[in-house]
Amino acid sequence: MVTDPTKKKSSPLGLWIVALVVILICVFLIFKIKEVNDELESKQQQLIEYNKAIEQAQEKSLEMEEEIRFRSTDDYIEEAARDIGLIDPDETIITPEE
Repeated sequence: MVTDPTKKKSSPLGLWIVALVVILICVFLIFKIKEVNDELESKQQQLIEYNKAIEQAQEKSLEMEEEIRFRSTDDYIEEAARDIGLIDPDETIITPEE
């Protein structure tokens, strides 16, 4: 039996080193994936909070638009005028006698 001198024998130590490197890479990747997942969850929570803030701002905007429409009506203008003591030209003020 003739052995080929160009073939290298694989040593058990070399296999252990390769296995250790592969395990270390796997452990590193597991921690990196956890880190990315945590960051993703944080960003998703932030997105939920931003969406809530947007909804609240939209509701406030609708309320303000409604208030603007109401304040543009004759009823509001008349009410505001009465609050500062103005009267309608067709009205007569009746005051109690002392």
